Amino acid sequence: MSERIPIFCGNNFVEVEFPRGTRILRAPEHKAPLPEPKAAVFDAIRNPLGMKPLRELVGEGSRVTIAFDDLAVPVPPMPPPDNREIAISAIVEELYRSGVRKRDITLVCANGIHRMWKRSEIRTILGEGLMSEFSHAQIIGHDGCDTENLAYLGLTENGFDVEINKRVIESDLTIYVNVNWVPFNGGWKSTVIGLGTYRTIRHIHNYEIYLAEAPASCMEPERNLLHARIREMGHFLKEHLASAGMAVFQVETTIDSQNPPNMSSVFAGDVDLVHEETLKYLDEHKVLDVKGQADVLVFGLPDFMPYSMGTIINPILIARMGLGYLFANYKNMPLVREGGILILANPLYDQVDPIHHPSYKTLWEEGFERTRDAAELYDLFADEYAYRPEFVHRYRFGYGFHGAHPVQAYTTTVYPKKYLSKVFAAGCTNDRVAEKLEWEPYKSVEKAIEGAKRELGGDVRITYVSLPPLFHPRVEK
Repeated sequence: MSERIPIFCGNNFVEVEFPRGTRILRAPEHKAPLPEPKAAVFDAIRNPLGMKPLRELVGEGSRVTIAFDDLAVPVPPMPPPDNREIAISAIVEELYRSGVRKRDITLVCANGIHRMWKRSEIRTILGEGLMSEFSHAQIIGHDGCDTENLAYLGLTENGFDVEINKRVIESDLTIYVNVNWVPFNGGWKSTVIGLGTYRTIRHIHNYEIYLAEAPASCMEPERNLLHARIREMGHFLKEHLASAGMAVFQVETTIDSQNPPNMSSVFAGDVDLVHEETLKYLDEHKVLDVKGQADVLVFGLPDFMPYSMGTIINPILIARMGLGYLFANYKNMPLVREGGILILANPLYDQVDPIHHPSYKTLWEEGFERTRDAAELYDLFADEYAYRPEFVHRYRFGYGFHGAHPVQAYTTTVYPKKYLSKVFAAGCTNDRVAEKLEWEPYKSVEKAIEGAKRELGGDVRITYVSLPPLFHPRVEK
């Protein structure tokens, strides 16, 4: 007997009749949230891992930078109070108790080479209290193109540039507050990437990362090359800070799988020790053990993802979400076998926001007319877009993503396109968009499954992954 299930297809749900025997994967049952999250934050910053308590690290006259994750995480966004509001409110209270003056505290949204966020948007993270407490000059976005306020620290042992927001090396203490909804985030990625520049980020977001025969998923920090490079750059920064008697004080929070989500854990102190505990927590609560790979893997794609918050989706972001995030959301091995077929349900509208995604628009309308190869697109346009004056201006002053961002985002399609035999776009309303992405269009998921059966022949093993909430399949043969 077939099973009918509503799944995302853009901004709508479509009811899909899956064939009998389809494996349906859903998130593990959520655990109870922290009963008193602010009290848990106080406990964490007063009993940190591998560092002195926060109030012993600062005093009167100390200049403190509090950096925090931007609105790209989590997806869907948290309702108030956000983890960052809860944590930063507690941290500020503790700083005041230690004698730190309000005027010596700066809050920096660590947007990396994402777009800047308007104050109305940052208000959804920090809440009315913090927005009223601090002035415009004290709540700022990280500007990765502002050369006067960046510090170049040099090359790591393997030749990776480390360039960082100058506040990290000029403040008496940098505190980083994040929301870890997936293992991809947190650790040294917070500071090195969130407060970094294209010069640094190009080492971890390029197609060479994905050229290995079977690269580990970005959800496996212990095995993934991207994360190894981040750790190397982070430890380089750590040594630089230590030589001046300084350090980054990390505060990592997680969210549970409820809708809406709540703070479920918090750890504070040394970056490496804190992230180790966060990863243990995520592994215990967010991982689902799965036996065997599928021939056909199905996802419903909504019209929102980390880089479309506050704007509209576009085809490059759809490709990033389907191939770069969801296909790659696994441990040990992909959910679908090599040579299998990935079915992504989305209408694939031919649209790009010229305000928030200016270089996306240029890449989609001009770059994709030259080549569809992600590596060639990167070689042709990454540096050119990164330094093109109008894209630099839009990033710094016009709430646009950094010029190189779409080229880097699309490199995540390199491995899945090599690994899979086909990608099918189910519910597609624009065949031209599918053609530019090198996907095959189908009117419905049912039609796409029929096409997959014809393509692969015989009985096929089908898996559908129900999202959100996000979880991580750990796949064994």
